[in-house]
Amino acid sequence: MSKEEKQGLPARSDESLAGMDTFFADAPAPKQEAAKEGGMSRNTKTLIAGAAVLLLLGGGLTAVLLMQKGDGGEASLSSGTESSVQSGTEEAEMISLNAGTADTLTSVEINTGEPYTVYRKTAATAEAAAVYSIKDMDTLPLNANLLSTVVSNGSELFASQLVEEDAAEPAKYGLADPISEVVMTYEDGTVFEFAVGDVSPMQKDFTYVAVDGDVYLVKSSLMSNYQKPAEFFVSSTVLEEPADDVYPIVESVRIEREDLDYDIYLEYAYDEKEDDSTGGTAATHVMVEPRRAYLSVDKSADVTNGMFGLTASEIVKLYPTEADLSDAGLDEPFCTVTMKCDDGNTYHLYFGDLYTEEDGTESFYMYFEGTDILYGMSKETAVWATMQPGDITSAIIFGTYVWNIATLDVKADTESFAFSGTGEDGSSYVVTKNGAACETERFRTFYHFLLSIYGEELYLGELPAGEPEVAIHLTTQDGAEDYTVDFYRLDGLTAVVAVNDVPSYKIRSSCLDTLKKNMAIFDTEEEFTMTWQ
Repeated sequence: MSKEEKQGLPARSDESLAGMDTFFADAPAPKQEAAKEGGMSRNTKTLIAGAAVLLLLGGGLTAVLLMQKGDGGEASLSSGTESSVQSGTEEAEMISLNAGTADTLTSVEINTGEPYTVYRKTAATAEAAAVYSIKDMDTLPLNANLLSTVVSNGSELFASQLVEEDAAEPAKYGLADPISEVVMTYEDGTVFEFAVGDVSPMQKDFTYVAVDGDVYLVKSSLMSNYQKPAEFFVSSTVLEEPADDVYPIVESVRIEREDLDYDIYLEYAYDEKEDDSTGGTAATHVMVEPRRAYLSVDKSADVTNGMFGLTASEIVKLYPTEADLSDAGLDEPFCTVTMKCDDGNTYHLYFGDLYTEEDGTESFYMYFEGTDILYGMSKETAVWATMQPGDITSAIIFGTYVWNIATLDVKADTESFAFSGTGEDGSSYVVTKNGAACETERFRTFYHFLLSIYGEELYLGELPAGEPEVAIHLTTQDGAEDYTVDFYRLDGLTAVVAVNDVPSYKIRSSCLDTLKKNMAIFDTEEEFTMTWQ
């Protein structure tokens, strides 16, 4: 099926272009407008110069046959071809077809085989532009930019050339059975009608347009969207991205998948959004399920906020029936995404079966609750249906700002530290260790080592039996955080990190050895070892 047929356009006949490949073919004969006062037209000068060259070469007869007097006394083409349309033609040289202005347009009727009407829902005001829609498609998200071209392109329309007046054979221009017929109606009752035919075989940037039986050349770019079916104007944007001043907080995202034994649940961390202790490596959302973990800013944004501005790779069907959704695997979705925002809105995305688009793209059938559209979403864009928990976590274990620590208890073997601190920054913070005064900088450096510990691999298994080899408990002065981090050695090379008794990460056991070494030298002047990898 051709692209035109897929879009609902009439198939273009090759016969309409037959015999129009060469300069002397039986192409439509153009009509020349009289030149502006004050001299010959640019085309006339070009032709006379060309004729002089031909005469000098002994081709005088040919030159004479190419030249004849037009109605206005100027030389014009009569060879059966169009005259060259100059790209730099001034507006004064062009032919006005429609003087109606876009801001007074009330409707545009377009017939490409299946007629539809673009109409003005609300008129323009000093504060806002006019709003247009398509009759019987108001429930669908429409592309406002594309609709605006239908309103503006045909208004204040100019042609570059009159090709034939009262055309006797409109089929030569593809206008016996036009690609589209358009009726534009304005506030004062004025009606402008035109038909769109073939692209000119001699000038590909121009299209034949019929107005009141006369055939003109009009820029093809202006006529393009009048040849589209109504479905073309449906937006492929699933959910518009809000403006910055009304952008809501995404409070939570829950991902339910058939291929996972657990949900992935992400939550906005209000208490941590102003905390810069992690140096910008952690997002304002955290993973709560299947394990609590900080998220990577770069890796998690498409998952937490990617529903806003989400664009489908194709629109599979408008107004799908229950049978259509079932055939796409959406009666029992493979993946369900629920996003809740602080403005009270909750959104649901559903992903069905995988399929291959015509261009080879592997995509999921997708449905967005509240719309009447069956979408296609590429696997690359459908991150919720393909991601794993470890793909978006930052692997940060300790993310608390050092000067916000109220208590930090660290136990390893027979060594035990109980830090207690108050203050707002390095100059005001006062800390004690096991009840005795402690040098603030020594404490900060020790805690800096804890911040360097990160999960190397997400761990979803069970905790080893017995007590942890290292146990750490931390609380903050503002009361926002109170958590434990325990380390269990699995073998000589690996250990498991549990956050609040939930196994979360697997790391190299050298981390435990380095931590215990730093504890052993805390009360000395020996420098801490800051790397454990």
